[in-house]
Amino acid sequence: MTDKIIDKRYNLTASIVSQAQKIKSHQSKSGEIKRTGSQEQSFGEILNQRIKKELSFSKHAAMRTEERNIQVTGEDLNKLGEACSKAGEKGIKEALFIMNDSAFIVNTPNRTVITVVDKNDMKNNIFTNIDGAMFL
Repeated sequence: MTDKIIDKRYNLTASIVSQAQKIKSHQSKSGEIKRTGSQEQSFGEILNQRIKKELSFSKHAAMRTEERNIQVTGEDLNKLGEACSKAGEKGIKEALFIMNDSAFIVNTPNRTVITVVDKNDMKNNIFTNIDGAMFL
């Protein structure tokens, strides 16, 4: 861990190299290598696939979730992630997802939840700057 901190800054390169070594080690232990067609996937391709699958919350959305006591489970995150992928496929850039009495506004290209609103705050509220909506 100390090699990842240089001059009180996080060394991203050391972290990526470390993760690549772990993946390579795991692949050699299991004997399996993920392939696309007949070619081996690079670390960058695997990293991009994992990043694209994950949904993140902006600082604002995380604060709103906590302030409004909105519970988001792993299953909810999976649903939001799948909905984000579908919306992105349709060309939607800013999506409104209604789920479990809460509304989530998501930037689909970045896969980032921008804000969260609970059912009490949804009443008489107008959602602007969205391209599409989906009920989950």
